[in-house]
Amino acid sequence: MKKQQLIQLPELPSRLTPERFADVEIDDPYLYQTIYEKETLPIELTDRLDANQVCFRNVSFAGLVFERATFENVRFEQCDLTGCQFHDSRFHRVVFEDCRLTGVQFETNTIDHVTVKGCQANYAQIIRTALRHVSIEQTAMRESHFFEMKPIDLRFDEVDLTESQWVETALQGLDLRHADLSGLTIDPRFLPGAIVTESQAITFARLLGLVIPSHD
Repeated sequence: MKKQQLIQLPELPSRLTPERFADVEIDDPYLYQTIYEKETLPIELTDRLDANQVCFRNVSFAGLVFERATFENVRFEQCDLTGCQFHDSRFHRVVFEDCRLTGVQFETNTIDHVTVKGCQANYAQIIRTALRHVSIEQTAMRESHFFEMKPIDLRFDEVDLTESQWVETALQGLDLRHADLSGLTIDPRFLPGAIVTESQAITFARLLGLVIPSHD
């Protein structure tokens, strides 16, 4: 098996400047080497938001729609991103930890060197988005939806993918051994090359129409 590349973590200075969203220039929302805590991001900052070397801690983004945003060297800690939508945005060296990502939608984004850990991401939608060097750990993604994806080095560790749907997305090279795939929906044409356990292979075999009698 090909050796995996080390996923890069955010590069942040030892000290970040505390700032409030009220201090951010609305016409040019550039956040740099700052930390925001216990705030709600105003809708006025969602268009072309540019965050570099930033920590969001216990910040609410719930229900916001981001267009052409950039997040580089950013940590989201205990944040609420329920129902957020990100369009044509870029995430590079980003960590989501202990966040609520229920119903989040990533569409036509570039996501590379990103870690998602200990999050609730049920009903997440990842659509036509480039996933490169992404680790999802100890996270619930029940009934999530992957559409027209070509992931490169996507890793799952203790991830609940129950009832997830994979549409026009090839699983070649994808290691699914540490994910719960109960009720997964996928076109069998996209199964070849997936790395699975023996019990998972039985699940996929049934998707192919094979009849596997149980042993009494």
